[in-house]
Amino acid sequence: MMALRIIVGRAGSGKSAHCIREIRDRQQQQPMGAPLIYLVPQQMSFQVEYELAAQAGVSGTMRAQVFSFRRLAWKILQEVGGLSRIHIDSTGMKMILRRILEKRGGELRVFGRAMDRNGFTDQLEEMYGELVRHGMTAEDLLVQQEALIRRNEGEGNGFLADKLHDMHLIYDELERYLADRYLDTEHYLPLLAERLERSRYICGAEIWVDGFEHFTPQELLVLKGLWTCAGDMTVTLTLEAPSDPGTVPDELDLFYSSAITYRVLTELAEKSGIRVESPIVLSQTGPVARFARNPELAHLEAYYNQHPVRPYPYSANSIRMIAAANRRAEIEGAAQRILSLVRDKGYRWRDIVVLVRNSKDYEHLFTTVFEDYDIPIFLDEKRPMLHHPLTELIRSALEVIRYNWRYEAIFRCIKTELLFQPEIEETAEMMRHRIDRIENYVLAHGIEGYRWTDPNWEWKYRIYRGLDENSVEVAATMRQSDEELAMEEEITQLRKRITAPLQQLERALTKAKNVRELCEGLYLFLMELNVPLHLEQWSEAAKKEHRLEQAREHGQVWQALINMLDQIVEVMGDERMDMETFASVIEAGMENLKFALVPPALDQVLVGSLDRTRFANVKCAFILGINDGVIPARPKDDGMLSEGERETLLASGMLLGPGSRRKLMEEEFMLYRALTSASEYLFLSYALADEEGKGLLPSALMKRMKEMFPQVKEEFVTTEVAEVAAEEDQLAFLANPSRALSYLSAQLQQWRKGYGLAPLWWDAYNWLLREMPERQACVTQALFYRNEERALQKETSQALYGKKIRASVSRMERFQACPFSHFASYGLKLRERELYRLEAPDIGQLFHAALKLVGEHMEKKQVEWGALEAEQMHRLAAEQVDVLSPLLQKQILLSSGRNRYITHKLKNVVGRAAVMLGEHARRSKFTPRALELGFGMGAQLPPLVFDLNGCTMELVGRIDRVDGAESTQGLLLRIIDYKSSAKDLVIEDVYFGLSLQMLTYLDVLISQAEAFFGETAVPAGILYFHVHNPLLRSLVPLSEDKIQDEIRKRFKMKGLLVENEEIVRLMDTELETGYSDILPVALKKDGGFYSTSRVISSERLDQLRRYTRAMIREVGQRITDGDISIYPYRHKKRIACTFCTFKSVCQFDQMVEPGEFHVLRRESDEVMWQEIVEKGENV
Repeated sequence: MMALRIIVGRAGSGKSAHCIREIRDRQQQQPMGAPLIYLVPQQMSFQVEYELAAQAGVSGTMRAQVFSFRRLAWKILQEVGGLSRIHIDSTGMKMILRRILEKRGGELRVFGRAMDRNGFTDQLEEMYGELVRHGMTAEDLLVQQEALIRRNEGEGNGFLADKLHDMHLIYDELERYLADRYLDTEHYLPLLAERLERSRYICGAEIWVDGFEHFTPQELLVLKGLWTCAGDMTVTLTLEAPSDPGTVPDELDLFYSSAITYRVLTELAEKSGIRVESPIVLSQTGPVARFARNPELAHLEAYYNQHPVRPYPYSANSIRMIAAANRRAEIEGAAQRILSLVRDKGYRWRDIVVLVRNSKDYEHLFTTVFEDYDIPIFLDEKRPMLHHPLTELIRSALEVIRYNWRYEAIFRCIKTELLFQPEIEETAEMMRHRIDRIENYVLAHGIEGYRWTDPNWEWKYRIYRGLDENSVEVAATMRQSDEELAMEEEITQLRKRITAPLQQLERALTKAKNVRELCEGLYLFLMELNVPLHLEQWSEAAKKEHRLEQAREHGQVWQALINMLDQIVEVMGDERMDMETFASVIEAGMENLKFALVPPALDQVLVGSLDRTRFANVKCAFILGINDGVIPARPKDDGMLSEGERETLLASGMLLGPGSRRKLMEEEFMLYRALTSASEYLFLSYALADEEGKGLLPSALMKRMKEMFPQVKEEFVTTEVAEVAAEEDQLAFLANPSRALSYLSAQLQQWRKGYGLAPLWWDAYNWLLREMPERQACVTQALFYRNEERALQKETSQALYGKKIRASVSRMERFQACPFSHFASYGLKLRERELYRLEAPDIGQLFHAALKLVGEHMEKKQVEWGALEAEQMHRLAAEQVDVLSPLLQKQILLSSGRNRYITHKLKNVVGRAAVMLGEHARRSKFTPRALELGFGMGAQLPPLVFDLNGCTMELVGRIDRVDGAESTQGLLLRIIDYKSSAKDLVIEDVYFGLSLQMLTYLDVLISQAEAFFGETAVPAGILYFHVHNPLLRSLVPLSEDKIQDEIRKRFKMKGLLVENEEIVRLMDTELETGYSDILPVALKKDGGFYSTSRVISSERLDQLRRYTRAMIREVGQRITDGDISIYPYRHKKRIACTFCTFKSVCQFDQMVEPGEFHVLRRESDEVMWQEIVEKGENV
């Protein structure tokens, strides 16, 4: 007759070892006898298999097999039948539940309001699983609902009754849907229990059940079935001693769950006619086996649940308690001590386990920190497949089709490297570079939507040169260079390789009549891309590089995806479904895919969670994150049933899983199991702050442990060496050469600043210098690193810039702002990635070009600026903007409705500016003499030429507008520069070399006036005209005249004028006294100027011209001398770095030597002008 034997004992008493010894003995006595089945929780199965295989005297495990309940079900059902039904996993269940909700949602009394919320089907599936595991049927729910209504009429339980109604409706519909065709995860065990008697494998098998504290009704049903057809069964329970028959265990007892399980098993066995042997009680006297040689841990195990706390009177070297500055410091502290245990005390990695309660707070740190310390780990968690390249390919491919070929989706798809593979003689690296080039092209041209797929839309490649070089005349005659043609061919071919498979998928999904055909289209898309082959190649490559986890991930993801598609087809294959819904179904399915990995090596540190991870024969345990609210964890009351509702249903006899209150009590047992898991060493720690610096409190568990072991002094760990005063404590930072290098570098930096350095750091320096000279050299270089660039040799400078340098004034200004910025832009020719967007420089180009065309049109028609009415000027300006729009930035102004609206606004701006220029013209004797007047090779005026020690520098540029007027002094000339933002000329900026443009233009103009205009000229001024359409704000209504006056004031030009009454009156003929509406001046009655007037004497203007020329020569000389120093200017609140695009290249940092700004200090006017005069005299 079959017998039930129960082995009980506290944690560490040797229950598992007892089972394994018995199995070993049975195998040795009779190697070919009946099966020996070791039934354990799923998480324990791998380690138990290893323990069985490692038993001395056992050459194999033919008889002995390790199973979880689920794997045993698979084994038996494969033998006796039952797996013919289609398996439905979590993904399929959610789809079925969603269909039921859509079908019966109108009948739901409570859940109808929540059925569309995210996560609702997850909760529903969890509730269904709980009901099935506890043997509850749809009929049971209906009975409970009716009983509740009868028993609690008028007592406020109507809401719960309505919930039961909804749960019954959904459960009943789900059961009828599954019927005899489908088999979901929760029904394997009932089916196993039903068919156990048919199994030959089970007949006569001896069974050991280990690692469980309680069993669900389903599992009890299986155990009962095993009793009827198998041999003897041994069950282990963590329990001090069986309670007396008829007594009810105290609910607050540490071993309450095990005691209840003992009682349930014995009662069930007796009812089933099974003989129950006397229990085997291990370690009733003295310490349990695990702690026989460790009195501290034996004390912890024996008195953990005793109140009041029983202190351990001696020192406890096996227990460490740590307060960490933050979570990273906490993990680093653990890593340092793990290394010490392995290196100094001879432990193996596999002897160590690291446990946390909430893995989400730590998982991102485990990998990085333990990798830094060269500690091999296995993370005991199922990682999602959602970010694998295959799932990303599917998500992005569906997004391409759903969202009309957007850039982001297309290149996410491409960068999985599954969409297409390198061609013959094309390496992966070459392919990636080509992808980068086509991505740059797509970004620069704003290619989306039909531009990818329309065969009539050709992808032309031209280097955009701006409106200055891409004028209307030039654009009509410009041909592509050979380089441009080659690039065009490359991107055209890549375009075909990208679009072909995606268009094929799009056609298949568009034609699909139902979900089955949608899934077939997706499957064929993947097969056309040879995805299984590529995944296999990736897996093999990962194996060769010893990345075993990654290799297994590549091996699992394909089958998981195919299973998911099978589930979708099985559940909803004949349904019609639109693309958006299908993509949502696929996305939801992939979110549920998880990697099921086993440790890739035997000798690794196991990192897991307190509630999930199971292990055996661990010598050292590290329990991290013992913070308030985390350990013990606060149960979440976020399921279908509240805690109160659960208690009501449990009281009425309904079987359910534990509620929040019971879960909180079970936390104590879980902590007991974790604290007693290691036989030799226990490390307990908590963090004082999270990643954001918010304070955290220790758990009450830490207080209890301190009271239990008062002689254990709490230690403090941090990642900041400066916070550790004792030299012996600083040794922890030298636990690993890689981390030691990092910490040593920081310490030596402090030493350089004059801080003291403990001798151990010099010892570390010398050791690293001897053992790791190359890596130590990097530290030394970093220590004395100066973020500075040496001057280029003259030959290098000439190779970069040429012996004949053609430069613009803005280039000179950039050098003065920062020499390295100039080098990066004009020497290395670095450029920002070109993006298809309208930016301020583009708008500025448009304004310049449009006003030039307006001026040229009027000159051609021989019409004065002031002769046209406002309406005519607006019409003329709009026509010129229409001409220029197709030429600007790859036709960006024509690309969308938004940009066409911007074009309309730009027409208004240019029109307003043109009207105001006409207004200025009517009030002035100055008339346009030249528009867009260029100087340089091939331009109307020759360049400014500078001889620079064997090199020549030609200064080139373009003057927006030159106006002239006849006066008693002869021909007067002024320069007007159009600006899209407000700008003024500040003498101080000229002095510092930051604003040289206008004075250089004036210098070129005056020096070449006789050659160009046929007579010498006198400078009259340099002015900025702000091209804009001002918005007026007023608290009171304004008349039309007042509005025009205000607009006129907004267009007042800024700059410098020669201090001469005649010149000013020629520029503003309506000015008598007071402030001018169009010029930055104000006249007194005696003809003098107010102090606020922006005027300068002819002599000083000439001095500024000379100074500017000298400054440009000096800058040119420094360029040819190879000056590329990282030396950005700082002047008041302005710094050169603000808008610099090369900050990531120069890495200027005031914390890294020399890290100094070129501070431009304001001199007195007298000193400033003295230097201007002295420097200008040498020109």
